[in-house]
Amino acid sequence: MNFSDHLAGLDLAIEDHLCDDALYLVEGVAPLPVRLQLDQPDSADRLQVMGFVRSRPVITILKAAVPGLREDHRFQMVLAGGVLGDIWQVAEAPTAPGDGRWWVVEVMPG
Repeated sequence: MNFSDHLAGLDLAIEDHLCDDALYLVEGVAPLPVRLQLDQPDSADRLQVMGFVRSRPVITILKAAVPGLREDHRFQMVLAGGVLGDIWQVAEAPTAPGDGRWWVVEVMPG
């Protein structure tokens, strides 16, 4: 097994153990079950002596799960017992920093 295969396995383990259930909602297509991380903004992020406030939550999702992710796509959180939760809409073009395996994108209530 090569290094990339190990990374793919780690990505799946992260998705399985650290991500929450959600539905990927695209108009005209049946909702797709996915797993994602929703990070709410802190009061202020510190960078050396400066601080800034991130205004919107951020979703991190495996790029392989939604390769065509773009602005205006939506996700609905799935709570315990299959209860549907909040809907989040992609607020900007997604980026895939680092090794490019995970989308990171700001979202807004949708």
